[in-house]
This record gives sequence, structure tokens and C-alpha cells, in this order.
Amino acid sequence: MVETRVTEVDIGDIGLSVTSAGNGPAVVLLHGFPEIGYSWRHQIPVLAEAGYRVLAPDLRGYGWSDAPDGVDAYTIDQLVGDVIGLLDAHEIDEAVIVGHDWGALIAPWVALFRPDRVRGVALLSVPYVPRGDLSPVGVIKANDPDGEFAYVIAFQESGVEELFEADPMETLRRIYWTACGARPDGIRDGAELPKGLPPHLSAGEFENYYRAFAKSGFANPINYYRNFDQNHANTRPWHQAQLRPPTLFIAGDRDFVATTSDGVLGAGVSDLVSNCADLRGVHLIEGAGHWVQQESPDAVNELLVSFCDDVWDRESK
Repeated sequence: MVETRVTEVDIGDIGLSVTSAGNGPAVVLLHGFPEIGYSWRHQIPVLAEAGYRVLAPDLRGYGWSDAPDGVDAYTIDQLVGDVIGLLDAHEIDEAVIVGHDWGALIAPWVALFRPDRVRGVALLSVPYVPRGDLSPVGVIKANDPDGEFAYVIAFQESGVEELFEADPMETLRRIYWTACGARPDGIRDGAELPKGLPPHLSAGEFENYYRAFAKSGFANPINYYRNFDQNHANTRPWHQAQLRPPTLFIAGDRDFVATTSDGVLGAGVSDLVSNCADLRGVHLIEGAGHWVQQESPDAVNELLVSFCDDVWDRESK
């Protein structure tokens, strides 16, 4: 049985809480909002047993990792730097970078900023969309400011975190229900939420998320969104850059992020074939929603192991 460890790793300016397991070629798992490294609990042992060294950090500002203050502490430069710092701390030259949600926004920029450190990129739920003329906030405002991604605009204002933190347990429960594949039809149009938890989460699993956000709060995770315009300015040299490493995309077919053209992300899935130089597959998993690696872990695990074996040119052990 694979041993899983949780340690604090000093990456220079901050420390990250990192869940790790296994030995062999490296795979880094980057979580999204509002989650922590624990969201990869179904993938970590499977990838480790397949012969990989797995690192799943709580990203800065989340869970048990350090949380520097201020919006400017959460730019894409800082987030990519944390991934490179994590590799350096473990003396890893090259890794497959896997990202879900916000992690899938960070992962391509690790490859674009430091192609020498990235063997492949697997994106869950959020496709790679090259830098365009407008920042993501500008794109949403221009396309459909009242649509599915209106929350990104709302997150630009201060005070949102206070609403979330007034009842973090209900905040998380509502977000996890609203975006999962098991949500009732019409839930995004005001239908009443079911009671209890969505089927992909047990009470104990939900408790881990609640404890993490009771500790960290929501302000710094929301600061990621508040840097969209700054990130757009910082990444000007990569305007319309194609993603070069081998790339895999996985999403649920009930994931509004991957299936809605509002905000360009839905269209971005079909455009992956031109936006990625070496696209190794696009997979929409039936019945799954936004939390795809937790809702359909077996399907996701099979795809990730196969992709890692392919890009590392090896067979699982």
C-alpha cells in the first residue's frame, strides 16, 4: 500500500502544505476554487501505485499553506513561481502538471513561463485559452455580464468574502451542489438546492473542506480572481501563444464551465485543437459536473495514468 505524507515545504518566501506519495517521474496536482490539495485524494494513491511521484499542494492562501496578505501576492507570476519552487525543493527537474479549475489556469502558464520544467499538461474543467486582446474579466463583460460567469465580475469588488465567511459551511455546500453533475435541472435558474451534501462528498470529506476554509477564509482565494487584469498585463509577451507540451483535457459533460460559451471557455474546448500544439485528447465524462475528479474518479484516474505513461514513454508498474 502506498504511503501518503503531508508535510510543510519551504519554497523560499512561503511554506506550502503538500500531500505527497510514491516515487518515479513527477506529477504535480493543482487544485481549484474553493478546494485544497485534498480534492485529489482519489488520484494521489492511484498515480503513486502506477509508479509516479505525486505532489498535491494547498496553493498559497488556501488551507494549511501560508497566506500572504494583499491582492498583489496572488498574481500569475507568484503562482507559477510556487510550482517551480515546489519542484526545486524536491530536486525535480521536470514534471507533468495537472490542474483543475484555477489549477487549470495556472498549469499552462507554468509551461509557457518555464517549458524546460514541464513534461506535459493535463487540464480538468478549464481549457487553455491563449491571451487575447481582453482580460478574462473584459471578455465576460463584453460577452454576457449577467451569464454563468457573472460571479467573476462580482469577485472584483471587496466585501464578497465577508458574505462567504458569514456561513462558510453553507457557502461551500451551495457551491459544491450548484456545480456538480448531480444537481437538479433548473438549479442555476433559482431552483431550490437539495438538502444535505452532493453525492460525491461524504460528511467526513466535507468536514475537511470546511475546516480548511474556516482557517483560511475566502479573501485570498478570491484574490486570485482579482488579478485577472494584472495577469493580462504581465503576460503580454505570450499574446496568442500556443501551448506546446503534450496536453490532455478532461471535463464533465454537465460542467457549466466547459460547456457554456459565455466567457469563451465553452468555445475554448473546441479550440484546443488549434491552441495546443500536441493535443492528446479531449474527454467529456458523462454525468459529471465541475468536480470531475471527485465525481468520476475511476474515469479520470484511467485517463491521467494513461496520459502520464504516454508522455513519460513508460508502462505503469
